[in-house]
Amino acid sequence: MEVFAQHARESGATVLDSRGLGCAPASWPKVSDSYGSAEFQAFTDQLAALAEKSPLVVCLDDPHGREELKWRWLLEATRRRLRKCRVMLVVSLLPLGGPRGLDFQCDLLRQPNLHRIRLHPLDRDRTGELLDTFGGVAEDEALRESLYAASGGNPLLVRALVEEIRPHTGIRCAASWLRPGGLFARAALDCVLGSGPYAALAAVGMAALREFSDSASLAAVLRLDAAEVARGESLLQAAGLTQAGRLRHPVIEAAVLEYLGSGERATVLLGAAEVLRERGTDARTIAGYLLQVGSAVAPWHIATLQRAADEALEQDDTHFADTCLRVAREGATDCWERARLTVKCFQVMLRTDPWRAEQWYVHNLAPADCEHGVDACPASAELRARLLIRHGRLGEAALIVEAVSGPVAEAPLGAPRPDSVCEAWMRLMPFVPNTPDALAAWPSPAVVGDGGSTGTTSWSDPPAEELPERARHVHETEEQLRTSVLGDTTLALILPELTNLVTAGRPDRAALWSEHFMREADKRGAEGWRQLFMAVRADAALAMGRLTDAESYAAEVVDLAGEAPSCWLYGGPLAVLITVRTATGRYEEAARLLDRPVPEGFFTSVYSIPYVRARGRFLLAVNRPRLALSDFLTVGQRAERWHLHDSLRPSWRIDAAEAWLRLGNEHEAGQLLAQHAPVDGRWLRVKAQLADASERPSLLTRAAEDLQATGSAWELARVLTELAEAYRALDQPARADLALRKAQQLADECGAGGPLIDRIAFLCLGGSHPQRPSHGPAVVPDPAASLSESERKVAVLAAQGLTNREISAELYITVSTVEQHLTRVYKKLDITSRQELPLHIKPELRETA
Repeated sequence: MEVFAQHARESGATVLDSRGLGCAPASWPKVSDSYGSAEFQAFTDQLAALAEKSPLVVCLDDPHGREELKWRWLLEATRRRLRKCRVMLVVSLLPLGGPRGLDFQCDLLRQPNLHRIRLHPLDRDRTGELLDTFGGVAEDEALRESLYAASGGNPLLVRALVEEIRPHTGIRCAASWLRPGGLFARAALDCVLGSGPYAALAAVGMAALREFSDSASLAAVLRLDAAEVARGESLLQAAGLTQAGRLRHPVIEAAVLEYLGSGERATVLLGAAEVLRERGTDARTIAGYLLQVGSAVAPWHIATLQRAADEALEQDDTHFADTCLRVAREGATDCWERARLTVKCFQVMLRTDPWRAEQWYVHNLAPADCEHGVDACPASAELRARLLIRHGRLGEAALIVEAVSGPVAEAPLGAPRPDSVCEAWMRLMPFVPNTPDALAAWPSPAVVGDGGSTGTTSWSDPPAEELPERARHVHETEEQLRTSVLGDTTLALILPELTNLVTAGRPDRAALWSEHFMREADKRGAEGWRQLFMAVRADAALAMGRLTDAESYAAEVVDLAGEAPSCWLYGGPLAVLITVRTATGRYEEAARLLDRPVPEGFFTSVYSIPYVRARGRFLLAVNRPRLALSDFLTVGQRAERWHLHDSLRPSWRIDAAEAWLRLGNEHEAGQLLAQHAPVDGRWLRVKAQLADASERPSLLTRAAEDLQATGSAWELARVLTELAEAYRALDQPARADLALRKAQQLADECGAGGPLIDRIAFLCLGGSHPQRPSHGPAVVPDPAASLSESERKVAVLAAQGLTNREISAELYITVSTVEQHLTRVYKKLDITSRQELPLHIKPELRETA
């Protein structure tokens, strides 16, 4: 319009636009009533006067909008006074567009000198000519073709495309560079809105349906008749906005949907989802619409999201599955359905972040609103108990289960079961201490939940996989692993089977199977699964005495998990790491790991047992036997309290016996060893410390044979070192040297360091064995024995954490004297900082357990 107006001016015509026509009355009761008014007469006089001087061209760009009255006056004036004047009216009209488009078309048909000019999108050649005017922005032929395909020949969109890609160089496909909210998206939205209401409605439907857009679907989603849909489609096509029945580019679709309000957008997306569901479209596609809405309100919404999540998990699309399940969970109104979805969310989270799954679902689990009330909802209570048991927090789970089991146990036999008791609860009870025995008399129901409920037994399998009651035979375990396909439901079966192999004395087989499942998890992109199997791999490596491998695997898991507050993490890889660094003499590193804050409720969890045991070993290594003994006894108490099977209990009696021996109490040590069964290599090694010098080689030889069979290289190296010492004590150097060479070889292979290597090196250099009484452990010299009394006092206070000024005040000496004493202490103990003092100085305070 502007170009034509400029051409008319250059040709000598007078050109008027809406502003040049002057102001017409804002409204009239009827337009026809204004034709005899003084205003209308003045209006026609003005136009006639201009037409006498030169040809008059009147340009109106919106005749069916706010300029409607001027348009009506112009038409009436041309039929009356201006019929023979040199007047040209130029107007832009949508083809059959606008709410009153047909009226204007009829008015135009009454004009005898009407000329209609249809403006079509530019073809490929014309688009190329337009691109040439932009100064070489699009010289590449592939880019020119992509610009034409994206714009459809619409000049406005061509200009918008050129401006959007101008800052970038080397582009060969313009469509791939377009982004929502850009200039192209804004220009396309203007074209949609400027094409009239029918075009805008059709664009909304196309944006929602995307590749499924067709006339019938548009009519169903928009609730329009076929003629209205066809009108909207033709308007969009005339503007070059569509191709093959849908909008040309996803950014146009996004811009159209974004223009709508949230309520309107949700309505049209849900309408599109409903239409596609009726036509049998796959669940994953329909779920995409529900996810755009962000909520699930109808029962079929939740069912569709669940099916889509299952399909996504089959393709290992974890993110999409997790999003579907979370939306479905938030929309579920049935408490059992919500609980089942929570379990599925938990299983999916294990694929990506297993170390944070525990705390997230245990501590942020909101009870479902149900007819039972928030506090009495059985599904939420059952779910919480199930997750607590899965994470070894049996004490907390017991409180929940006992609240349900009490009424059941008190009811007479044969009485109807209370509503709150279902198959899921009955399967949980055997794994919680102090569950009434009367529960065994109750028959199992056929289904979970009330009649007509959506609850099913499929989601409440017993957690026996997590806490197996017995260690199965190795062959049976491997057969189970051989037939297992890694998945969300089988993961809880596979991990305990691997642990069974470790506790059954076959960590080598556990390592091989862990490697197998690690590779499968990595191939499927399940990083969380890979980390879980790597944690088992670290445990297996530690059981085999391969300290370097154990540290490598455990450190990688701990680094990847970060500060995740997970009982699994602290009781598994972190405990392995503490054990390895204690065994290799890196006590400061082990201490730093022990300084990490533990998860809430960790010490009420079964997974705290390996951690407490590792801490006890550290305390024993740094010459804190009383505190170490407290930890080892705590392990035993918890194992008894939680009724763990012997295969799952660490050999705490052997650890405690070593601590008692360090404290000089042979009687307590002997009693603990007498209670331990079965007899194994570690038991024999500690038992040898209680035996006469002549009996020690025999016991240590038996210990070496047992450890060689079980494959624990580090423990075997320790036993062989003590065997070498025992032979030297009996003046049998040849046998001592043979045992020592084998010990050194094993220590090198397993990556041992620290005290064991130092001990072997000392013996290899011909050093005499440490002084050993006729009974009990070797007497290890006190590293602080060389300190003077004054130096010891300063060192003890510094080890307790006092500053130099506080020490000077406590001992009534100057700060300078404190510094001198500490300098001599560091030199005598061969340390560099006061942080190392607790490892060498025993504080002269009462130790508490």
